[in-house]
Amino acid sequence: MALPVSPGIYLISAALLYGVGLYCVSTKRNVIKLAIGIEILVAAAHLNFIAFSAYRWFTQWALNIFSVFNYLGISGNLNIIFGSFFMTVNYYSPLYVDPLAHVIVIVSIVLGGCVVAVALSFIVNLYKHYGTLDSQKMRKLKW
Repeated sequence: MALPVSPGIYLISAALLYGVGLYCVSTKRNVIKLAIGIEILVAAAHLNFIAFSAYRWFTQWALNIFSVFNYLGISGNLNIIFGSFFMTVNYYSPLYVDPLAHVIVIVSIVLGGCVVAVALSFIVNLYKHYGTLDSQKMRKLKW
């Protein structure tokens, strides 16, 4: 049986991807490089989404807080609002990964591909019209 990988590895990888994506978006002037930087940011968000679906700390943390409130008798309306949610939450299992997160990420990847196709078609039209892909030069030009 394989041992689960520490979630810190995924979070560090996602942070590095965020850094590279922000660097591309903030420093590059080429429109294609800007689009690539945005896609790197989206990939980092996908990695975080999948990592947090495998390591469901938030639900456990919220369940512990809810249990403390319930124990102290100050839960009040929280039983009505969150009670059914916390009854359905399973405890952490290192071999369980929430399939809903995978489905959402796959749909996001497909929609992201469509958005990139449209963005690249706009970029081609921008190049045909302006003759450059430099975003600074495009700002100075008028239609």
